[in-house]
Amino acid sequence: MIFDHQLHASHYLGLHKAIDEAIEFIQDPSAIAQLSFGRQTISPQLDAIVDQYMTGQSQDRYLEAHRRFVDLQLMLDGSEMMQVATLTDQTPVQAYEEQQDFALYDLQGQMIHVAQHHFVIFMPQDAHLPCLGQPSKPVKKLILKARIA
Repeated sequence: MIFDHQLHASHYLGLHKAIDEAIEFIQDPSAIAQLSFGRQTISPQLDAIVDQYMTGQSQDRYLEAHRRFVDLQLMLDGSEMMQVATLTDQTPVQAYEEQQDFALYDLQGQMIHVAQHHFVIFMPQDAHLPCLGQPSKPVKKLILKARIA
């Protein structure tokens, strides 16, 4: 997992060409401004999702992990808590679904606070549960799905 401010994103170039494309994208304010809500294709290896919602509780929710895509989540407005855990050999509570590219895990992880203009890159070994925060508050977030497999 990588957690940093948007201004430092270029420090992480070179991990994978699809991740590089996501990092370059978040450094272009005009490209971000042109996005509409929902999911859209940026390139064959990069999708963008702009989402706005109210933060909530983690009760009855599981951490997710992906295999084919790396998530780069950039907080555009507001802030939220995210629960994160490193996967080793844990058994998922919901098996991997290839079409939706996720498995769910019942894990106790660390909480991180993701403030406006900060981003998190979740690699395949990084289980994560975003959208947390009490009291509930509005956030706007950009999620870039970088295809690595």
